[in-house]
Formats: sequence, structure tokens, C-alpha cells
Amino acid sequence: MSILSFMLLYVVGIPISTLLHEIGHTLGVIVCSKERVHVYLGAKHLPENLRIGRIHFHIRWGLFGFCTPQQGSSLTRKQSLGFIAGGPIMTLAVLLFASYLARYFAALFYLNTFQFLATAVPLIYPKWYKPYAGLPSDGY
Repeated sequence: MSILSFMLLYVVGIPISTLLHEIGHTLGVIVCSKERVHVYLGAKHLPENLRIGRIHFHIRWGLFGFCTPQQGSSLTRKQSLGFIAGGPIMTLAVLLFASYLARYFAALFYLNTFQFLATAVPLIYPKWYKPYAGLPSDGY
């Protein structure tokens, strides 16, 4: 991994992954209760910058986050389970999605490798290469 890739992952990837994880906790509360939820990225006790329905976002760039139900609310055992499980479930969903994208990008890698070889190697395309039959490759 190059230093640029590492820095991009550190500066962009970690905060986005952390925010998505905290949103997972939020969804656990939203689905299981009628409570409002506060999502913090960066430091706790930041001012609110965005509200979407019952979700209050307090976001500043950071590598850590928090999710808390509205102060004074009391969650039942089932609601607490949804709150606690929501973050890891969201992280698992992001992991599976990233795994799917990695396969897609791997396929693009192989496709472009083939295309590079098929165009860079000096040759006259054979008849079975229908649209290009008889034409020279770019490398020719």
C-alpha cells in the first residue's frame, strides 16, 4: 500500500467507516423505539450540525464516534439490544459491500489486463475477432 493510499484511508476511510458504524447504532434505536438519537463524529459534546428526523448529527472530522439516545430516555432490554447490535451489523454490511466492490474492481483489473494485451501486442486481428478482423492492433 502506498503512503498516499494509506493517508487517504486514514483521512477519509476511517471517519466514514466510524460514522456508518454509529449510524448503525442509531438505526437500532430508531427501529426499536420512538427515541431521538445523537450521533457524534469526532469529540462528544459538539454542537448539532444536521438533523434528519429523530437523528441529530454532531459531526467534526475525527477517527472516533459515539451514539447516544436522547438524554433521559430509558430503553427496554430489547431496545438496548437493537442499539448495541446496530453498530456491528452496519459494520458487517459495509464489509460485505466492500467485499463485493473488491470483486468488481478485481474483475475490472482482469478485463483491462486482457484489453491492454489485446491492443498493445503487435498483431493483425484474426477473422474470429469479428469487428476488428484484418485490422492492426494499436501496438502494430
